Amino acid sequence: MPQKPTVENRWWVETSFKKPRQARAETELPQLPIAMSFYAVAKDYDQDRAKDDLTDNNLRIARAADPPAGDWAYAPMTEEHFPPRMVKRIKEEFRIPHEARGVILDHGRLLRLLICGPELEDWMIDVTLSDEPSVDVYVWSVMHRERLFPRAEDALKQARRWAINLLRNPPPRDEPFRGALL
Repeated sequence: MPQKPTVENRWWVETSFKKPRQARAETELPQLPIAMSFYAVAKDYDQDRAKDDLTDNNLRIARAADPPAGDWAYAPMTEEHFPPRMVKRIKEEFRIPHEARGVILDHGRLLRLLICGPELEDWMIDVTLSDEPSVDVYVWSVMHRERLFPRAEDALKQARRWAINLLRNPPPRDEPFRGALL
């Protein structure tokens, strides 16, 4: 008579008990000064709050710079500055619409452009010109679009198109913005 299968004679059933690994104590971790300082800063990091703070920070910067309609305000963020001829070239490349307002944030090795509506709180386009150019669009302080580009020229062209669309069809405050124009 054949033997009935049991747990012991089934090769695919794990019968040995493995102790769960215990996490190393913080004192046992390698002490790498630069890396550890980063992890200490990122400990208990709340990404949603950081996103809100970034939006609020951009709005605070734009209010402080108080750019005139149809023109740029320049705000150096570090002691190191982007080459002035490149800043001028970017201003010429991105012709700001007459009703919009812009702030150039000079971070030394990269530039950020904040393009705002007639009222700073309505909408904001954040263009980062670095090794990986990107464009983020905020409407009523909520991020609606985020896109990476292979070239800075492509990011500037797309940001200008979005700014013109937002100026022509301003997002109503009472209605939830769906981002259909972006």
